Amino acid sequence: MSAKSTYAVIIDADPGMSLALRHMFQTICGVSVEVFSDVISAMEALSAGEKPEVVVLGRMPRRAGAVSALKAKGFPFVIVLDRGDVSYETEEAFLAGADDVVQHPFSLKAFALRMRARVGLLASDEGTEILEDSQNWDDGAYIASQAGLTSAEAQIAHILISHSGEIVSRDALSYAIDDRPWDYGDRKFDVHVAKIRKKLTAVFGDHIAVNTVRAAGYQIKIDQQGMQRLLRS
Repeated sequence: MSAKSTYAVIIDADPGMSLALRHMFQTICGVSVEVFSDVISAMEALSAGEKPEVVVLGRMPRRAGAVSALKAKGFPFVIVLDRGDVSYETEEAFLAGADDVVQHPFSLKAFALRMRARVGLLASDEGTEILEDSQNWDDGAYIASQAGLTSAEAQIAHILISHSGEIVSRDALSYAIDDRPWDYGDRKFDVHVAKIRKKLTAVFGDHIAVNTVRAAGYQIKIDQQGMQRLLRS
């Protein structure tokens, strides 16, 4: 990696969040970004060259230690995503030296506006036009652009990717998308998942598998090559 040309670095074990933020930085905002799933590989890649303007720390073990290590090495701006996984997550992040903390869930536009206020991202007339444009900020746009998914399909795909390898129930999808329990017999999600499976397979082949687990829900599995293609596409 050329640290000199990298504006932002994302370190997150959640592939769905990594893809969404990568889409925001690279596709919408037009700045260079690198994505890592763990702190060790990121620190090795970032050991030489200029420091990126922004380091985003998402889900990972011993994150407070990662914040301290990054600040000790002179990284100028470290922002932490508070997923509510543990108690006092925001407090621990700030005590470890984080420059900012944003609580999940958040919209990509709100995150970009926060970055403009804190580090000057999109702080130009052109950047203002990008921020005022309402068409590029859909939460599922990053994956929809890769596989031609509709907005509804992209929303479901984002949830499944965020829980890669796990079974996501129809009830969980219904609460996340419609804010209500799933109605037994409603095949809406079955239809959407079938279309998602077909579209993702057409683009990524066997590297992404979307499975319907009888009486349980849905599961997406992404192998290493598939994830690299998603992150680099």
